[in-house]
Amino acid sequence: MANHYLTANFRSFFGRLNPGTSFESVASKEYNTIKDLIEDPDGPAAVLSPTCFLQGSYRQQTAIYSINDVDIVALCNLWHPGGGTGRGYGRNEIFDIIAAPLRADLRYKSKLRFGPTSMCIKVDLGIKVEILPVVFKAGNSDPQKEPFRLYRPESSNWEDGYARYHQQWLSWKNRQDKTAGNFIPAIKVFKHLRTQFNLDAVSFHIECLLHKLSDELFLGSPANYLLTLFECIAATPASTWYSSVCRTPCGDRDIFTSTEWSLASWTQFHKVMELYARAARLANESSTQSGAIEAWQTILGADYFPASVS
Repeated sequence: MANHYLTANFRSFFGRLNPGTSFESVASKEYNTIKDLIEDPDGPAAVLSPTCFLQGSYRQQTAIYSINDVDIVALCNLWHPGGGTGRGYGRNEIFDIIAAPLRADLRYKSKLRFGPTSMCIKVDLGIKVEILPVVFKAGNSDPQKEPFRLYRPESSNWEDGYARYHQQWLSWKNRQDKTAGNFIPAIKVFKHLRTQFNLDAVSFHIECLLHKLSDELFLGSPANYLLTLFECIAATPASTWYSSVCRTPCGDRDIFTSTEWSLASWTQFHKVMELYARAARLANESSTQSGAIEAWQTILGADYFPASVS
């Protein structure tokens, strides 16, 4: 247990970590405008009857600092492999049709970025908007049911995707009694630490890693559960972690593979967790409050974790 919980300091830290209401407002406005254009029943994309919904950090409430990207899934009324009625559409044609309403709008026309090897349609508005065109999996017509199918240019294959289910699993874990609502805040802290050390770790992999950990590790104050999480990860060698299986919350794949989270990147991430575990232990065992604050500042950054709070 921590000698000094530093409740006010951590409250201030999370206040600085979380995006402000102005970022929420801009993200919501851009999403709704683009969604209306793509879903317009009389618009250029109407031939595919697309339905839009959010994925990513903004939707999952795991964004930090600012909401600088909005990830939109555009689910088209097509099926892969096969199924449905009418003529088929290739990947390039689907992308062109979904982009057509934005290309026809002067606000977005010059800001579209995508090509034959693009994973999504990017719209650079200061805030980045990424639109992922997807289709139904054969045998399904329910837009609430997943997986959908998305095209991966690097493999030239259509693969399963679980945007909604992934978000639901994160929300479910955060609601459990044993996590006490600390799971989502922990994701934000780990994303912050990733940025502090410039680590090669995408948000999705951090979410999968923390989702794999036992619920009870998230109990307690931030000073306690962060130490527990750091030590849990650091206690097992990086190579042992990597030789095990770390599946996504939806169970569709293992993230410890060369095409997902490379061994070199994971090893570097693990080394930093070892450093954090030692620093957090020093913070929690410090006999003085000032010593505990200094130790947490080495982890979280003095710009974010204040020495004093009013």
